Amino acid sequence: MSVRVRCKVCGEIATIQDSVVASGELKKLYCTCNNPECGMGFSLNLEFDRVLSPSALLMPPELRDKFARMNRKQQQELFSKLA
Repeated sequence: MSVRVRCKVCGEIATIQDSVVASGELKKLYCTCNNPECGMGFSLNLEFDRVLSPSALLMPPELRDKFARMNRKQQQELFSKLA
């Protein structure tokens, strides 16, 4: 999935011209509307919100190997028991 940034005024697609990391979880995007009649420049905040699925890299290697050998149904059953 790709993100399309749209101009708030005319609704046309805008181009991200630059970005600056404001903090570990916040990035400022500087955009310009692609509509030559509009041409509005604006900034957006791109912020990390929450983890939806934890990284497998955070599991101990032995557990990661065991989990990788499970089929999808077994993995789902395991996580449903933890919830």
